[in-house]
Amino acid sequence: MATPPAHVPTAASVASMELAAITLTSKILDFWTDQPRILFIRTEAMLAPQKLSDDARYDIVVSKLSKDAIQQVTDLLIEPPAVKKFETLKARLLLFTRSLKTKQLQKLISEMELGDQKPSQLLRRMRELAKDKIPNDTLRILWQGHLPSAVRAVLAVSETKELEHLSTIADNVFM
Repeated sequence: MATPPAHVPTAASVASMELAAITLTSKILDFWTDQPRILFIRTEAMLAPQKLSDDARYDIVVSKLSKDAIQQVTDLLIEPPAVKKFETLKARLLLFTRSLKTKQLQKLISEMELGDQKPSQLLRRMRELAKDKIPNDTLRILWQGHLPSAVRAVLAVSETKELEHLSTIADNVFM
């Protein structure tokens, strides 16, 4: 029985390569908008030993994008660049997440309002937007700036500066 030439993949080797690609893709995490640099470092470390083509690396990252991320790179998906697809996509995604963080901080500083919610609910929303990017002292000052003056006066004489305790006090005064 004749053996196939070395450069022609056999059915077994093709199946093995497909299985390796599926295994690799399943290990790559979905796109993180909060820490994209870390995700790309991890992804590139996993892809490097595989010696994948630019197209393959691009396709793997595209398969892991969220809806929001896809909306920001639709033009690159519809008409990908001829060369450096992966690097172009990576650069655009990093730019998108930087502008997203800026918008979140702007919203935190200028657009937050107490409205009908309790002070503790406002604090939770502000914490969600801050995502550990703002020190608690700064967050406390921003949060208290959105509270009614009567609530701020009570908090000013409070012995504690711990946000959770202050939000409980503010909720009780606000009612």
